[in-house]
Amino acid sequence: MIDATTPAYTAVRHILTSPSVAARSRPYIREGDFDWQGLLTEAETMSGGEQALVRISHDLWNAVPLAGIWEVPRRLDHRHFERVIEALYLYRGEERGKSQPTLRELPLAA
Repeated sequence: MIDATTPAYTAVRHILTSPSVAARSRPYIREGDFDWQGLLTEAETMSGGEQALVRISHDLWNAVPLAGIWEVPRRLDHRHFERVIEALYLYRGEERGKSQPTLRELPLAA
């Protein structure tokens, strides 16, 4: 168990409390830790995008890959994609403020 205020915990919790998976993941969220066995079992009956959210969360927490990075852009809808990007900012100890544009607002590289 780690401090529940760490950026890693905050980031993973941010993904797992996404509206589409919150009700099903809530029983497996602990103070400072997660019940990954329970979450991964619960995810077996979730949609593909919801499963990807759980696997991405697992990867951020454990640094053991279950999700391929390809799943972020290809499996997640816009809402979940943005949620993961927000979680990555949180993991780095940053918050996406209003001054930081969403990915859709960024200009494409030439």
